[in-house]
Amino acid sequence: MTLRIAYAGIIQLIAQFATLITGLIFVTIVTRNLPVDEFGLWQTLGSSVGLLLIPLAPLNYWTLRYSARGQDVARTSLLAGIIAVPIFVIAYLLLALTAASSIETILIFVLIYSVQIPALCIWEVVKPVARSYKPEYLGYATIALEIGKVAGAYYTITVLKLGLIGAIVSLALGQFLQLAIVIYIIRPKLKGSFEISTIKKWYKAAWIPISNISVSRLSISDSILVAIILGSTTVVGIFQASRVFTLIVRYSEIFLRVLYPKLIRDNRNEDITLTFRLQSFVVVPLSVGALMLAGPLLGILGEQYANASLVLRILTIVAVIEGIEFFMWNILTGLEKIDEDINNLQFKKLRNSWLVRLPLIDLVKYAVYFPILGIIMYTSKGMENELTLSMYWALTLLLITVPVTIYKIILAKRAMSFELPTLSILRYIFAGIVMSLFLYFYQELIPLTGTSVVSIILYIIPPGFISVLIYSVIVLCIDSFIRKSTIDAIKGITGKN
Repeated sequence: MTLRIAYAGIIQLIAQFATLITGLIFVTIVTRNLPVDEFGLWQTLGSSVGLLLIPLAPLNYWTLRYSARGQDVARTSLLAGIIAVPIFVIAYLLLALTAASSIETILIFVLIYSVQIPALCIWEVVKPVARSYKPEYLGYATIALEIGKVAGAYYTITVLKLGLIGAIVSLALGQFLQLAIVIYIIRPKLKGSFEISTIKKWYKAAWIPISNISVSRLSISDSILVAIILGSTTVVGIFQASRVFTLIVRYSEIFLRVLYPKLIRDNRNEDITLTFRLQSFVVVPLSVGALMLAGPLLGILGEQYANASLVLRILTIVAVIEGIEFFMWNILTGLEKIDEDINNLQFKKLRNSWLVRLPLIDLVKYAVYFPILGIIMYTSKGMENELTLSMYWALTLLLITVPVTIYKIILAKRAMSFELPTLSILRYIFAGIVMSLFLYFYQELIPLTGTSVVSIILYIIPPGFISVLIYSVIVLCIDSFIRKSTIDAIKGITGKN
């Protein structure tokens, strides 16, 4: 079972990297064909719809926890998600039309964005089933998402010149393809009858998942706050462009998809240590690459983003810290057993559990973060330098995230005694330092001169490949655990014993 964490996680990680190129192509098509403010608007719309879908949180949350325990809730959850589609589409359209007087110039984009709602609603309920059943296949679904949205973006944006409308439609196409594959994968779990009583019990304890998901949605809703205060989405566009590459850094969290349902079932501290070691092994080269190649990476998206390298570097550090914070969240909620009885989810019983305490901690975090961010943006709104505002935003997020992460590490260590693989982490950091030195001298000896997408990618690929090879060889030489895990994973993929 311990091997399953490495195997399933590596399968998904390979799929994530396989789709990295297509994802980059998609973002490049979008950013190079949209003004910065329209790119920012697109990101803001995504955050807004994320807030709209919060009422689906109980379906997503309880489906994962009860599926992980082997209960047949997939059919009930899927049908509930399908029923929710027209409700959410109508709610979204009513909100959009109500706001028409103040956002008339962007109303068409707001309305067209509703095409994504059906896929997003159903995805909320089928993804947790896949996570508990066959998590490795989520990687294949990601490939379908990337291929669909790139093909759609090329046709709607490059050929038809539909701009932001094309970006919205192409992303919806990829989402529907992803959804179709996941539903096909989980079809053996879609048995039994639709249990309305189960839905009622889940929603009686809805305050737990809603508080959890509200925190998650708040973490990406800062763009809405900034756009409202500044009266512009340009700063949002610059900030979110940098966030595109920090999402790559968070690929390292892929192993948590496997760890979380395993913790719900087994409570094994060795699984925690194994997953932390694997996550650390992956996050080091990803973060080093983002830190050292920040300028060229942003240049791929367009010349208007190339100067935001400091913003990307700060957000890369934030991404690493948030990855650790999310790891601690998975430990604390995965170990929690108080919700095992679906008939006994009363507030009195659950209020002192991690299912409740963690969201409260995070709500306090954002209760501090949002006012500080709002004050900084408001007092600086007369500043014409959008890059400086974006940097203030990134620094604010960093300063808020660090103490909360440290506190969660302390809580997780109290909840279960587990070993942090300190020696292995130091080995990975050593290999990462060697990797960063190579990338530094490469850029010093061979400066970037071109600004086209092709010239920048050709500039990045050779050192990127060589630096990762350097990192991998060093780690394989000095870390026996990674050597053994790599051999076991290859055996698992090839089917050899």
